[in-house]
Amino acid sequence: PGAAPVARASYRLAPSEMKELAEQLKELSDKGFIRPSSLP
Repeated sequence: PGAAPVARASYRLAPSEMKELAEQLKELSDKGFIRPSSLP
């Protein structure tokens, strides 16, 4: 409690890996396994 979150850069991916990740996320989203966050 009261501790600041650890500041950390996002994990870097090669363009080909980023494309593969995007395709997998779209497939999971289309199947209803995941959905966009609805946090304010």
